[in-house]
Formats: sequence, C-alpha cells, structure tokens
Amino acid sequence: MFTALVSAVFAISFAAIIYQGALAPYLDRGIGLVLLGAVVIAFTGAFTLSYRGTILAPQDVPAILLAGAAATIVAKGELDGEALFATVACLAAFSSVMTGLVGVLIGHLRLAYVARFVPYPVLAGFLAATGLLLVIGGLNVALGDTPKAATWTSYLAPDLALKWMPAVVAALAILLLTRMAQSTMALPIALTLTAVGFYAMLWILGLSLDEARSIGLLLGPFADGNLLDGLGPQLLVQADWGMILAQAPVIVTIIATCMLGATLNASGMELALKRDFDISTEVKGAGIANILSGFAGAIPGYHIVAETILANRLGLVGRLAGISSGLGCLALLLLGANTVSGLPVGLFAAVLIFLGIDLLYSWVWEERRRLGRLDYSIVLLIPVIAIAFGFLTAIAVGLLVACGLFIVSYAKLDLIRSESDLRVRRSPVERPDTELRLLADFGGAVKIAELSGFLFFGSANALREKMRTVIASKDPQTECLVLDFGHASGVDISTIRVLSRIASDCADHEVKLVLSGLPPQTLSGMQSVLIGQEVDFFDTLSEALEHIEDIVITHHQKTETTSAAEPSPQIDAFGAEMPIDGVLDRIDLATGDVLVKLGATSDEIYYLQSGELKILVPDSDGEVGVVAKVRPRAVIGEMAYYSGKARSADIVASVPSVVLRINMARIDKLEQTNPAAALAFHKAIAGGLARRLSRTTQLLRDLGA
Repeated sequence: MFTALVSAVFAISFAAIIYQGALAPYLDRGIGLVLLGAVVIAFTGAFTLSYRGTILAPQDVPAILLAGAAATIVAKGELDGEALFATVACLAAFSSVMTGLVGVLIGHLRLAYVARFVPYPVLAGFLAATGLLLVIGGLNVALGDTPKAATWTSYLAPDLALKWMPAVVAALAILLLTRMAQSTMALPIALTLTAVGFYAMLWILGLSLDEARSIGLLLGPFADGNLLDGLGPQLLVQADWGMILAQAPVIVTIIATCMLGATLNASGMELALKRDFDISTEVKGAGIANILSGFAGAIPGYHIVAETILANRLGLVGRLAGISSGLGCLALLLLGANTVSGLPVGLFAAVLIFLGIDLLYSWVWEERRRLGRLDYSIVLLIPVIAIAFGFLTAIAVGLLVACGLFIVSYAKLDLIRSESDLRVRRSPVERPDTELRLLADFGGAVKIAELSGFLFFGSANALREKMRTVIASKDPQTECLVLDFGHASGVDISTIRVLSRIASDCADHEVKLVLSGLPPQTLSGMQSVLIGQEVDFFDTLSEALEHIEDIVITHHQKTETTSAAEPSPQIDAFGAEMPIDGVLDRIDLATGDVLVKLGATSDEIYYLQSGELKILVPDSDGEVGVVAKVRPRAVIGEMAYYSGKARSADIVASVPSVVLRINMARIDKLEQTNPAAALAFHKAIAGGLARRLSRTTQLLRDLGA
C-alpha cells in the first residue's frame, strides 16, 4: 500500500509539471499516460533487472527536462489543441524509447561505467539546477492558470497565497520529517498526512469540493470516463515530428541523465541493501522497461532508491516490490478521471517542491564543505545559468568550466615519475665491478627522467621548464639527458613541438638528448621535426641505458689510467689458484645453450669469463622475455644460493661463452686449504651484493617509494 501510494503520487506530480499552462486542459490524459507508463516500467523492471527487488519508476529529472521542452513548444505558438497535446505526448514517449534503446546497447556492451566519468561538480550542479526548476515547477503547478502577478508582493494576496503557501509549508514539513525521522516509512506517512491536511484545510475554510475545484485547489474538473479516453495510435499522426526532432538536444540530455541516474542509483542501492548488482544488467533492464513504457506514452524512468529500500524493509522482496508499485498506479488508472479530479493540487505541488528543496539542500548546502572553492563555484553557476539561459546551456557551460579547471590542475601535476642518474639507474646488464665503479664515478653526468601520465601543451611546457634546470646543472655537469616515455599514457601533437625546443636547449648546452619509449606515431613525428638535431631514439629505457653505459665505460677506460690499471676481480685470482678438484669447473657454451633452468636448485655460483648470457623470465601469459644481459667478468646465481631459493630465471648463452662454475658445497674445504683465496672470493661476492643493494635503495628513494 505504501509503495503504491508513493509511486502513484510521484507519477501524477510529474504529469502535472509537464501538462500545465496551455496544456492544462489535457492534464487528465497526461496523467493517464504517465500512470500507464509507470505500470509498464514497474512490471517490466520486476523481470529484467539483476536484483528483482528493485523498483523502476518515472523520474523527476526527465520530467523537468520534458517540462522545459513542452514550454518551448508552447511558446512558439505554432501548435494548439490536439496537435499540441499529441506533440508533447509523443515527445515524452519518443524520449523513453530512445533512452531505452541506448540503455540496452550500453548494457549489452557492458559500458555502464562510462556514465561515471561525468565531472562531480557538473553532476552536483545539474542536480542543484534540477532542484531549483522543480521548486519553480511546483509553484507553477500550485498556481495553475493564475496570471503572473505584477509584483512579488502580489503573491501574498489571500487568493494567491491560498494556492501556493500551503504547498510550500507542506513541502518543508515533508522535508523535515523525512530528514529527522531517518526511516523509510517517513515519506509515505508524510504524503498521507499532507493529503489529509489539505482536505482538513478545505473543511476549516468551509469550502466544498466543487468550490475548491472552481478556484483551482483540486485537479479537476475532468471529463467523466477513463483517463485513457482519446488516446491511441492517432497521436502519432497528429504530432508535429519536426517540432519533436527540434528538441534533439533535450532528448540527448534526457538519455545521458537517465544512464547516469540508473548507474548511480543502482550503485547506491548496492550499498544500502548490501547486495552485489550487475550494473550493466541493471542498465539494460531499465532500457527494456523504458522501451516498453515508451510505447505506452510514458516519461523516462529508472531505479528509484527510496521506494526500493522501503519495499525491502516492508518485506516486499523479489518481483513483488515492482509489481506492488505498478499496482498502485494501475488502481488509480482504473478508478478513472472522477477519482483523480478530487485529489488536491497542493499535494502534488508539495511533492515537486519537496523534491526540489531536497536536491538543493543535498547538492548546494551539504556539498559546500566537501568541495573546493572552484568546484563549488561550478555547482552554484549551473543553476543560475539554467534559470537565465536554459538547462542545456547551463550543462554546456558547466562542462566547459570543469574541463578548463581540470586542464589547469592537471598541468600543475608533476609528470616526472622519477629523476635519477646513471650512478643508480642502470640497465639490466650484469657488469664486472671495474665497469660498475666507472659508472658510479662518472654516471652522474647522465640525467634520467622517467615520465608518466598524459603529456599535452600545458604539462609539456612545465616539463621543459624543469628540464632546462637539469640541463644547466653544474653539480655534476650534465652531459646527457634521457627522457623516457615508457610509462606515459599518451602524448599530444603540441608535445612534439615542446620536445623540439628541449632538443634545442640541449644543443645550446652541448648536452646529448636521448628519447626512449615514445609511441610509434609520436616517434615518427619527432624524427621528422628533429631532422638535423643530434637526438638518439630507443624503443625502451633499458636499451638506451645499455647503449649509454657502453659509451661511458669505453670513454673513461681509455682516459682514466687508474681504472685501466685496476687489477682484475678477486674471482679471477681465485680461479688462477684452484688446488682442489671439483670446486671450479670450466663450461664452454654454444649459442642457445642453457646454463641454468628456471626453478632448479643447486649449490653453484657462476662467473662469466667471456661471451654474453641472457636472463629469460616468462610473463603472466607464458611469453618468455629477456629481462637482463650478463657481460664478461660478472657473477651469476649468488642471490639464489645465499637465499636458499630455487632459480628464478633461465640463463642462456647469447653467443659462444666461457663460464666458471663454482661448487659452493665444497667451498668449506677451500677455506681450510687456502683461506686467503676463499676470503677474497667471499669479499668479492659480498661487495657486489652490497653495491647492488645500495643502488636499489637509492633508486627507490628517487621513485618516491
């Protein structure tokens, strides 16, 4: 009973806000269409949604948009009589069918999440504007055909105040009761008390029903008979479809708001009912319901949260919830025009004003503490523009302002994922200690910046300003700048021009510019723009770093006599004096030979004397990729040995190679026979592990970890 009452009252209220003014003579048929549509959408939702206990119903947002479109059609003055009514009725039905078709498509493609990309301030402003227009619409419903007063004070005259003031008082009372009671029963009880209160007011004033109807306090008079009399397929012929299609922007807005409303309301009910919904199925189910109700002439609708929660707490679970909601509208539809004509206008005006004030309170008053000043200014701007220039203009302005603020805010973000240099940021190439020392001594001249996010004109200019500081750095002097785009989500065309200017800055300071990880389209564009400039391009950062490391090592091995004269690693000396058989073996590998298998366990450490090895690891899809390379005089496998874990990768020879295999199971015998060699060996291994750990720690600091 209670869910039926709420559904029926809301449906008639939405009809009243559309069919007013020049359309008021057709209110009875408008109510009939909305009630019939409410029956169809509620019954259909009971069988098409992922959670059967959800109630679908006509909604206030599409109603207020349709009311604005209807007012526009009336204001043109090109239609009247049956043609005017048929055009507005078909506009509502066409909007429902199109909303349903889009909902079915989005649900079928499982794209319901797209609706959540609307900027929050725009959504809040849209709902605030809807609230303001609902308040104005409710007042217009209460005033009926009363001509507009010359001044605001004229509305305080007794005859006008009797029409709108009780509705406003009732709306505020409903708001207070529903806010303070915190119970799902509060709304149906408040509506019942409001209806009783209006009839009590008529009794106190000594007005009969006929007298009340004559001054516009009741819905009628309507012609005797069924609310659906005069409705049929002929409306499709009588309607001006050119006028309907001219309202395409409104229809698109209705579709968008219904998709957004269905998504948000379904998500809200998940939390309230503590159930998991299939959002795509919910949107698709609402789409099917809108198509069927559209053929019945209804206004668009979607999930209604309050009624669904109320039905759930009253024990109306499963399909019974939607069916009971539809039965309430069906009952009023069958009772006919005479019954409906006795209902107080103030009740439905109060419902509209209550919904409007509730939206304004939620999205203007309560949101003021949650949003920043700029975001909150959008919330306030949209209702003002909606009143002054129209709903669609307000939404467009809100989106433009939100996008502008987003661009400004995003441009201020630091898109540099990490800043480091070659002393700590290395390629995945295992090198001997002599080469690592060279990189540690001279790698500071190679600056590395890893970028992230989307680079466009604003953020790219900020990047250039940052890189100009890096290029001009003197401690130590920058000789090479590496910009890696491997983690960037995208690059726009203006960024190519900015990168060209960074290349010019590097050339002015005699700094080598290296770019890695560029998307193919950006790479081709950069290469065409940077013709004549010395810029190196690499597919990945690892390839770029390996190339630069080789250059740095080659250059400084030739110029630094101390590095050239540095003795070989202790492992070489250790291998030169192996008195015990079985501790050290020489292995000759051909190209493609496997040295170590993934998952194997052994007590062996390897030392590459010549050639090159590659380390292979499978990804989550089972595809094997090269994660590192091993150069001569590098140690392999010490981590697995000291940690006691299985081998974490395959190690394969890239070219013919010579490897020394050290059997750690017999190293204790060496400690007895040649403790100096064993100590040198352990120190060499420990030193390499310590240096690797130090570089990793510094790199984590650079990454902000």
